[in-house]
Amino acid sequence: MEIPDSDAERRQHARRPFRSVAVVVVSGTKQIEVRTVNLGAGGMGIIASANPKPGTTFTIAFSLQTGPKTTQRFATQVQVTHAVLARDHDGFKVGLRFVSVGSELAAAIAQYLK
Repeated sequence: MEIPDSDAERRQHARRPFRSVAVVVVSGTKQIEVRTVNLGAGGMGIIASANPKPGTTFTIAFSLQTGPKTTQRFATQVQVTHAVLARDHDGFKVGLRFVSVGSELAAAIAQYLK
């Protein structure tokens, strides 16, 4: 079995750049601010100060524009697929896979990707 060399080869959905701030909620109480990198139907990329282990699950909350002048806050559960040190980003570049996506979030992401 061949191991993919890049994030794009591992992904099942295309992603689009998405630069914002999000909040990771660990164990229901601890909140950590992260920077977002990209967003797609299947997941997103973030820059974090910590290096989470692949397979770790947590909730991430972020805002996404849902209309010309409307922004909506979403929270969804994600699972870490990989994390690598990204010195040029001053942190760890973390790939996240959505564990479950509600219909409102799925519609907002689809709109964002158009």
